[in-house]
Amino acid sequence: MKNPIQMIKQCNEKDEPYFLLRGQDICALPAIETYYENVKNKVNDSRFIEEIEEIMKDFRAYSEEQQMHIPD
Repeated sequence: MKNPIQMIKQCNEKDEPYFLLRGQDICALPAIETYYENVKNKVNDSRFIEEIEEIMKDFRAYSEEQQMHIPD
């Protein structure tokens, strides 16, 4: 996975919007699951698909161990 801080800097330099999801966000996992399904249908890069799958697994594991809510 690319360095998220570097990605945010690049977005800011280009005035490109970005979106950040936190592990504690009750809506994050469903959003990532939907994104993952879209990636599988539209992207041919197997490494990118695997990266999104790993992120989804991390969010799922976190949600099983922590209390979820809308973050501050």
